[in-house]
Amino acid sequence: MPELYLRLLNRILTPVLLLLALFLLVRGHNLPGGGFIAGLMAAAAFELQILSRGHQRVRRAIGPYLNSGIGLGLAVAICSGIFGLMEGHFFQGKWFEMNMPLLGHVEFGSPILFDLGVFLVVVSFATSYLLGLSRISDGAAFRSEDVDLPPAPDDARPNFSVETDQSSKESAS
Repeated sequence: MPELYLRLLNRILTPVLLLLALFLLVRGHNLPGGGFIAGLMAAAAFELQILSRGHQRVRRAIGPYLNSGIGLGLAVAICSGIFGLMEGHFFQGKWFEMNMPLLGHVEFGSPILFDLGVFLVVVSFATSYLLGLSRISDGAAFRSEDVDLPPAPDDARPNFSVETDQSSKESAS
């Protein structure tokens, strides 16, 4: 059972990590950030969930969506490159302008779609990997608790004490 401080830290840090991941995803094309680092940040939030709530609960909540998240991310990244074919080159940026009621004039480009695809691949793969590691560690802990190893005999342990031979003491005198 996770410790109380870890559960409290989870309640504070998980929303912060996910908001930071969203911020890095949105600003990533023109400034440092992007889909890869945002995906790692979101995977860190899910790792915090695994540590504080247990991997079974996280696996039930998001586990079924991880493989499809990898596939969807790859499809979104490839489709963002196809938008450039309208201009003549694969992966050439294509920009769309819209007037939104509350946001005003918004420019939306195909590079953010590519970053979104990379984000989905990275967060799905990293979280799947972390869930796999937690399953392996639980299995190893379970197997080590089941096996009762017999105690090692005394002569099997190395002896680091310095013993002097009685005959060498007598010859030195």
